[in-house]
Amino acid sequence: MEILSIVLFFIYSLIILGILIYVSPLLCAFIMILIPLIFVYILADQAVEFFSIVQFSYSGIQISNLHILLLIWSAFIGIVSYAEVLTWYLLREPVIKGPVVKEPVVKEPVPVSGDQPKTLMFKIKDFSLKIYKTLKGEKIKIKP
Repeated sequence: MEILSIVLFFIYSLIILGILIYVSPLLCAFIMILIPLIFVYILADQAVEFFSIVQFSYSGIQISNLHILLLIWSAFIGIVSYAEVLTWYLLREPVIKGPVVKEPVVKEPVPVSGDQPKTLMFKIKDFSLKIYKTLKGEKIKIKP
């Protein structure tokens, strides 16, 4: 059963790594957690039996398949979070600091029927649009 466990974890890791590289890190994280959950719901007894198999013991501490799964999860979640933070950092617009130029004071224009007031719904829509653009891979402008 040890060889079968190693092969299953190797195939699982290759699937997750392929999705991470070729599709999306967020989809990778979703599928990484979804695959074992589906097996636990569909084949509950066999999944519990598989996860409780002891692979080896080191100084009296038993390492089972569940521990190996958690090790794989922690490694890939670290990679996914690093990829997302790096993507966010590279896609944001740099804030250029230069000399401060005073602009003349201009009265606020009266909102036209096409302008939207800064309500809570407008702010939520604006925030969701920024998240959508970030996930899509477009650069967004950050207001200083």
